[in-house]
Amino acid sequence: MLGVLLGAGVSAQADFLWVYAGAGYWNTNYSGSLIANVSVEDELNIRSGSSSYLYVAFEHPLPLVPNIKVARTGIQDNGNGTLARDFTFGGTTYSSSEPVVTDIELTNTDVTLYYEVVDLGMDLDIGLTGRFFQGGVSLNGTRQDINGFLPMIYGRARFGLPFTGTWVGGDINYMGFSGNQIADYAVRVGWETENLILPEIGIEGGYRRFSLDANADDLDVNIDTQVDGFFVNLTGHF
Repeated sequence: MLGVLLGAGVSAQADFLWVYAGAGYWNTNYSGSLIANVSVEDELNIRSGSSSYLYVAFEHPLPLVPNIKVARTGIQDNGNGTLARDFTFGGTTYSSSEPVVTDIELTNTDVTLYYEVVDLGMDLDIGLTGRFFQGGVSLNGTRQDINGFLPMIYGRARFGLPFTGTWVGGDINYMGFSGNQIADYAVRVGWETENLILPEIGIEGGYRRFSLDANADDLDVNIDTQVDGFFVNLTGHF
């Protein structure tokens, strides 16, 4: 379905619109804390899992008008652990040594507006990202939603190796303000077909680390959690 929609858009605007898309798998590892400094690893026993990733970007040669990229990361896992402290969550009091079943979801959607400032064998993009969280934390069935919006500065660099179709690069989203900090970066290596006509199909892999330190005033739940691991994506240029 995605390919049909992209193909229709490109055929209608092939003279000036380029579409980049990708989807893949992220092997995630968790660390940090939730709620009242409750350890994600040691108390909640949430250590590793898998996440999905999907993005589509639209680029054009129009001056002053930014390009746009939309990306969605599905981060969700659960664990069975034992608490090491007393605290209250969602109106329920939890005691030290109490067993808990925990579900955590940090699924988010990015909307990025950016400019390609260098395109001479090396690509360099800069812009702004708005990240929308749609998730939550559940302890023994008591759930607190994580909903909110955080703005970030966006940067991306990519270096192509001539005549090979191979490239290396990285990207980052970052912002720190009012006691909150969010950082999301990835280093990548990839390969794609080099055709005289589109589409070009490829594969990329690398390492990604996402850290979020936010208070309940902005995301409804106190959270200081890191998610990291290796990923692989299939990509297309239409």
